[in-house]
Parts: sequence; structure tokens; C-alpha cells
Amino acid sequence: MVRATRMNVDRQSCQDEACAIQSCLSRTSYDQSKCEAYVAALYRCCDNFYKAVDKQAVTNLAGQERPEVVESTACPIRSVVERKMKQLEKEAR
Repeated sequence: MVRATRMNVDRQSCQDEACAIQSCLSRTSYDQSKCEAYVAALYRCCDNFYKAVDKQAVTNLAGQERPEVVESTACPIRSVVERKMKQLEKEAR
């Protein structure tokens, strides 16, 4: 049995960034190239979200800690975020 600790990361994390993308797309007749800064902001937020999740742990009855599995309603899955962050870092060079 696992005893869960209270998460201080919210499942609604990065919702503002996701909404900003939708607003931008609506304003620009869905021209994604004009909204890339908003997309990058969402991925940075999601990367920070997943890093915060990793810092939190759940202790099971054996005293072993393991990361709690949490997802944001606004973030892509972790592997997609990691791949995009590598791409953004490469483009920044």
C-alpha cells in the first residue's frame, strides 16, 4: 500500500500557456508560425511542471520513495516535452 503525500503541483498547471496558444491561433487565423513563442512557453512550463513532479515522492510502507505519477491537463506527455525541449535548446545555439 502506498501512502500518498500532498502534491504541490496542480493538474491545471500550464493552463494559462495553453489558453494563450489558442488565443493566438484564433487572432492569427490559425497561422501557427505566428504563435511559436506561445508554444515554446507552454513547453517550458510543462518541463518545469515535470521537474517539480520529479522532486516530489511517495513513500510506501517499506520506506522506499518513488516519484508520484502526475499529469497536467494542459501538457503533452513527458517524452514529447523532453523531445521539444531538446529541439528548443538546439535552435537557441
